[in-house]
Amino acid sequence: MDALVNALIAIGMLLILILLIYLIDRVNSIEKETRKVMTSITEKSERSVAPFMGLSSKKLWDTMTGRAAEGLDAGAITELRAQYALVLSKHMEALYQEGFKDGQRGMSGEPKNTKQVSTSKGAVESWMPSAQANALYQCGLNASQTPEADWGPIRASLDEAGQFLLTKTQQDASSPLSDWLMPLPPKLVTGSAETAGGVPESAHIPSGIPAAAGQGPASA
Repeated sequence: MDALVNALIAIGMLLILILLIYLIDRVNSIEKETRKVMTSITEKSERSVAPFMGLSSKKLWDTMTGRAAEGLDAGAITELRAQYALVLSKHMEALYQEGFKDGQRGMSGEPKNTKQVSTSKGAVESWMPSAQANALYQCGLNASQTPEADWGPIRASLDEAGQFLLTKTQQDASSPLSDWLMPLPPKLVTGSAETAGGVPESAHIPSGIPAAAGQGPASA
């Protein structure tokens, strides 16, 4: 009889031990899931508060060129792209002006393809391909050393670089970048229009790029 009681007690204790192990495992699993959820909520909160959803440099460029960004839906990317127009325009202008000023000083350098850009949302690092960064810089450098009447080839190179960057990031590329950064003097514009038998249009900043960002070479 005692042996039977002892056996039942042992079985009961074993069942209790198994139950405790199961409960501890469940608690640990629930704790892990809770941590994951809290981490996800925190990351989303930080991303929504941080400028440009926490994206910068190459990651921001990749998102603007159509590569999927984790945690961002189509609506958020559309909103981000509208804000990015100012970042890209300031970056393009800065590279052109850097080349223009270096040319005025008789210098020539290797431009960086990253740029810290300040916006009302905060500062963000902008990135673009080195080929286009160098092209914009060289256009500014060449423009500073070339009479305005001979700017044609330089304007074409500038437009090519701008067209690539704006199209790649799905911005409005309907207006040539040279109309903004390398506006021709009124005398040259009038002469060109008379030769073509047309009426010149005023140089303007490409659609979608804030007017405050536009500064031609005259301001260099």
